[in-house]
Amino acid sequence: MANIELDGPNKKIKVDSGDLTLDVPGDIVLDADGGDVVFADGGTNLLKVTNSSSDVVLQPQVDTKDIVFKQYDGTVVATVEDNATFNIPASKLAIGGTAVTSTAAELNILDGVTATAAEINLIDGGTARGTTAIADGDGVLINDAGTMRMTSVETLATYIGGGITMADQWRITSSFAGDANPIASNWERNDTDFAQIGTGLTESSGIFTFPSTGIYRVDFQHIGTTENNNPSQYNEAHIRVTTNNSSYNSRATTSSLGITTNGTNGQFSSYCSCIVDVTNTSNVKIATYVEVADNGTSTIGGTDRQFTGITVIRLGDT
Repeated sequence: MANIELDGPNKKIKVDSGDLTLDVPGDIVLDADGGDVVFADGGTNLLKVTNSSSDVVLQPQVDTKDIVFKQYDGTVVATVEDNATFNIPASKLAIGGTAVTSTAAELNILDGVTATAAEINLIDGGTARGTTAIADGDGVLINDAGTMRMTSVETLATYIGGGITMADQWRITSSFAGDANPIASNWERNDTDFAQIGTGLTESSGIFTFPSTGIYRVDFQHIGTTENNNPSQYNEAHIRVTTNNSSYNSRATTSSLGITTNGTNGQFSSYCSCIVDVTNTSNVKIATYVEVADNGTSTIGGTDRQFTGITVIRLGDT
């Protein structure tokens, strides 16, 4: 039978073997006016429970050691580590009975999130709308195969063909007689109630260079007159294209008959159109060409309207 000794001078209750059980019909109250209750093993303090302004402080008493919470079967459910980390094993965290299945790496992504609640609510299906105008440089959120990325409205517009990005019109400013292959002079961009959309074409000696790759529609309008009492049997207009910046071939042709009546000049008009796939702006270019049966037949030009000239519109990507 174990002996229990009350050690008054050392303020101890000592048992010479076995365990000590305090079995009382009421509660067991540890009332330490010093504010600390210390748990020790073999004279080594392990844990201190401290009153700090009525806050309860649990503090290990051995350096580099942790506080470990376990279930009855020994399963660890949480650890307060020496480096001040509160470590919960994977799949062991629940809020309101609902398990949190996110990984630590996934939750760490939130550490860099600066979105406001209103912004997140829009992503969640919020319907709040404003009247902010869309302008170049604005961003659009895109789901790229499961990864959310930001792209520009210009990129989106190019992909979906959001409107005409280039339209240009050039005209001959003065009339000339006979053939021209190409029509090499007196070109000007239409500046009467119009300015080109986008960068527009560049012109040199009747050769037109496209501003970017893409699919373009090219229209050529030709208006002319014949000499008095001298009809022209044919008056051809051509759109010519090169794909090597050297040799040109007609890709659209039209022809009209010039007829004189009662000794007056006869007037004629013709129109042709083609689609050009500009895969390389250095190699793919266009020019215009007129061929008439009578050298006295004139091509009409002007500076205030489109008599003879081209209209070019970019339709989309190549």
